[in-house]
Amino acid sequence: MRRAGLAGLIMFFMLLPWNTAWAGPSEGGLLSLLPPQEATGALLTRGGFAVMLAAAARIKSEGDDPVLPADVPADSWYAQALQALWREGYIQGYPYGQLRPEQEITNLEAAIMTARALGLPNEINAPNDELPPQKDIPYGFNQYAFLQRHGLLPPGDPMAVLTPAAAAKWLAEVFSSDARAKDLVEKCRQALAAQQKIATRGKIGLHLKSRPGLPFTEEIDRQAVTGEVVSEVVLPGQVYQAVNFKLEGGKTLHLEQFAENGSLYRRIAENPGQSGEWEKLNRAPDVTYVMRQQQNLGLPAGLFPYLRYRFLGTSRIADQEVLGISFYTRTYSPSWPGTSPVPFFPGEGLGAYFNQPPQPIRSLSYWGVIYLEPRTYLPVKSGVNLIMAFNPPNPGQPAPVAAMELYYQVDVYRFR
Repeated sequence: MRRAGLAGLIMFFMLLPWNTAWAGPSEGGLLSLLPPQEATGALLTRGGFAVMLAAAARIKSEGDDPVLPADVPADSWYAQALQALWREGYIQGYPYGQLRPEQEITNLEAAIMTARALGLPNEINAPNDELPPQKDIPYGFNQYAFLQRHGLLPPGDPMAVLTPAAAAKWLAEVFSSDARAKDLVEKCRQALAAQQKIATRGKIGLHLKSRPGLPFTEEIDRQAVTGEVVSEVVLPGQVYQAVNFKLEGGKTLHLEQFAENGSLYRRIAENPGQSGEWEKLNRAPDVTYVMRQQQNLGLPAGLFPYLRYRFLGTSRIADQEVLGISFYTRTYSPSWPGTSPVPFFPGEGLGAYFNQPPQPIRSLSYWGVIYLEPRTYLPVKSGVNLIMAFNPPNPGQPAPVAAMELYYQVDVYRFR
């Protein structure tokens, strides 16, 4: 892997465009989309949930002639919603090409369909967190774990049947934002903005998920980077960072850099026991900008208006009381500006795939959790996942990568 590959990928993600923020659906508005007998019934069908999910996530059908499996009547009240979800892969059906629209929907099915609509493909990893999901999940384990971590599960047991009222209430919450949580995040950013020094210790990781059965599957699955990161930013002009990477095949890479007197110094060691030689680069980064990134929890500043927030309640980390907040957003059909600065991959086929314009990106989404000290609102721990999902391959076009995940977890914060 090229030394600058991971840094280039992270910087690329920081510059991606985002969709317009919106207020989100209402519980009553979602229920009103169902026929009266369905809205007032005790149990919700898969067709009824599809109608509400398509509206809540603003997923529209294309054209007036839905192309659907045979068990979905084209003139049914849920046909267009199912067509929209089917086209995007958010509902994937049963064997023999059935969607079973009149079948009652379970909490687990609803959670998995909603997770896909929120940008969590089937191939993602379970979140790197101390909150384990329930162990009786027969499928969709990792997506269920993501929703659990962010307090976004529908009420009740995974295999319980969802009611229309509960589904409308839950979807309205998932696709809206918690005012208290949003206020806490803003207070956190204000508290961070008052700091002259922010030091962190944590972990990073980059994983690719292949689409099974296609070319380069094994090659893709080998591409994974994990690392431990220590960084410190001190105003007006000091930056220090050290990263220990673990690469494919047990290889390691140590990168250390610091800014001093307007210059950036860096050394890289590719083998254990080596220290590497310091080299002076042309110009140091703008320390004020680097500090601003720390104050924004490592997120692009322009992203905050588009985040949805959930208050996770009070818990304890290392005998310290903390307030938990989750945040998440997804952008649909993002543009890919220019050549992709993804890490280097061996093999002509995979390299050619990543250098195709345009890239077949389905969505980009951020998922994060932050724990705050209740009196100062300064972070105690945080974690952010960035997930890029790719469209299925079209005939004659290679698309072996199903998803790409990047995560950054801060386990220790220090301030001044």
